[in-house]
Amino acid sequence: MFLQKTNIFKELRQEAVNEISEVALEVSYDRGTTLFSSGDPADYFYILVNGSVQLSIGEENPKEYIVHNLGEAFGWSSVVGNDCYTARAQCLVPTKVLRINKLDLEKVFDAHERSGRKFYMSLAKQLGQRLMDMHH
Repeated sequence: MFLQKTNIFKELRQEAVNEISEVALEVSYDRGTTLFSSGDPADYFYILVNGSVQLSIGEENPKEYIVHNLGEAFGWSSVVGNDCYTARAQCLVPTKVLRINKLDLEKVFDAHERSGRKFYMSLAKQLGQRLMDMHH
């Protein structure tokens, strides 16, 4: 199963991963498609299936990060309590993602608290690593 192999979901219980798989929608986008912009409602969490997405934070001299690794997560604003995204996400090539509604993900973690803790621990680790990558 694809989700079980991703870093952010690999330590979750199988039941939780199965429920997340049921609510995840695989979506394909063309090159140049903007998935979200800073200030848009943060409704979805994304997992890269293939392609690449440029994340840009800030208008003048933006900080940029390229999501290009299979299973890499983005759209974190949706799951960390922000009402709006803080970055812009644009597809650099034709791209396929798993899109997960934040309310659906919350329901899964309400039912599987241990898996929710594991998810957020992994998310924090990835967030820290991305910050380090962006500063180098």
